[in-house]
Amino acid sequence: MKILSAAQIKQADIATIANQHISSWELMERASTVLFHQLINDFGDFHGFFSIFCGAGNNGGDGLALARLLYIAGFQVEVFLSTNDSYSQDNQINQDQLASLPVNITKFDRSTLLQVSADAIIIDCLFGYGLSRPLDTSWQAFILQINNSPHTVVSVDLPSGLLADQHTDQRHPIVKADITYTFQCPKIALLLPASATFVGKLRILDIQLDDDAIEGISSDFNYLEIEDISAFIPEHNKYVHKGIFGHALIAGGSYGKMGAIILSSRAALRTGCGLVTSYVPECGYSILQNSFPEAMVLTDPQDQTLSTFPSNLSAFNAIGVGMGMGTSEESQNALHTLLHTVRQKENAPCLVFDADALNILSLKPQLLSSIPPYSILTPHSKELERLIGTWENDFDKLHKTRCFSRKYKIIVLIKGAHTIIVCPDNRVYFNSTGNWGMATAGSGDVLTGILASLLAQGLTEEQAAIMGVFIHGLAGDLATQDTHPKSLIASDIISHLSTAWQTIHHFTSF
Repeated sequence: MKILSAAQIKQADIATIANQHISSWELMERASTVLFHQLINDFGDFHGFFSIFCGAGNNGGDGLALARLLYIAGFQVEVFLSTNDSYSQDNQINQDQLASLPVNITKFDRSTLLQVSADAIIIDCLFGYGLSRPLDTSWQAFILQINNSPHTVVSVDLPSGLLADQHTDQRHPIVKADITYTFQCPKIALLLPASATFVGKLRILDIQLDDDAIEGISSDFNYLEIEDISAFIPEHNKYVHKGIFGHALIAGGSYGKMGAIILSSRAALRTGCGLVTSYVPECGYSILQNSFPEAMVLTDPQDQTLSTFPSNLSAFNAIGVGMGMGTSEESQNALHTLLHTVRQKENAPCLVFDADALNILSLKPQLLSSIPPYSILTPHSKELERLIGTWENDFDKLHKTRCFSRKYKIIVLIKGAHTIIVCPDNRVYFNSTGNWGMATAGSGDVLTGILASLLAQGLTEEQAAIMGVFIHGLAGDLATQDTHPKSLIASDIISHLSTAWQTIHHFTSF
């Protein structure tokens, strides 16, 4: 799914009106009807008031239309309408339609003291994606009344005060929503960490904007859904054998940190590659052989840390490196040797860098230029900061990561609630799967194993990054169906990889 800027969404709205031969009010009515059905689906057994706050523009028009639909359906509704010198045309039409119904409409300005019904859900329709600058401080007291209320708050399109595709300084007033219903596609601001406290749970509502219009709009930003993933799944027949599914090398570990390699190796095999070899210091040999008999094991000459890599890498289609490896001088030299060896080979294995491999790169940035093109780096926030430096805000972080990716021609995953895949050609993908329970020890090791496995199976680096991040999150989501997120551990993600594959295959069969 494309992610569009505010200007592009307006362009798609105008094209939809023209191509589908409808009026702008009819498009608003369609959006409000979809919104109504989603609200009823989520709050259909609610018996209090829907208290709808409407601005002077089309977001307010959506709220007025929603109020009419809710009242006709038998719900209790109260409307708070912003006092303004003028209203958008469609907003005014919906005011006139609502005026014929016995719905209480209270005018307010920024100094108004709210008197919302005690048993109410607040619907925020003050400002939508068209807001072009942050709200000034004159809105502060009013917005604080909403944010400090005990009521559930639902924002329509965006939490009012949040800009769609640029940084909003949080010193400006922004509504804090429990749920955000956004139309047609997510806006970038809704997917970034700093916005989480304002967005709450995100729901994307399809209002059937014109497909051809959206297809004709160029965007580097995408939101991953299951249909995007299913296109990468190859067909298999009963005559296949393990050699066809590739061979992954999972390298790392040090004394006391062999668990990372076990998790990553298990994840690689569960993701479907035919063979996995774990490469560890000598002290990890018995641990790997006893705990994971399905993997082959090679050992480093050193007992407690990696000092080199296998001299012959031709047997491997992909290498995941860094988990539990440490940053000793020996490990730094080993990574340097690995990069040099891979760069000299034709048909070299694809590389995934995680954990201490990333930390070594930040300690020795001169190694970055030796990384083979389209290798995958998987940093969490602190590891990313060590690589690209500090940032002012999430938009600045994304910009700097894109510059870093282009400079070194590598794929960078910004791990988080919506893990972001940044590609050297400027394309950016935001993931839709995963949950807060996956912020647990070993989750990143599992992801590296998944990525290495998909690369070994022959997916391109970009395909592997997209599919790997999605499946990792999907397995975590499926795990929470029988395990509370607070109790989720990395092994639970691995144990649900099979169900994740089944879910994707089930989707592709229709």
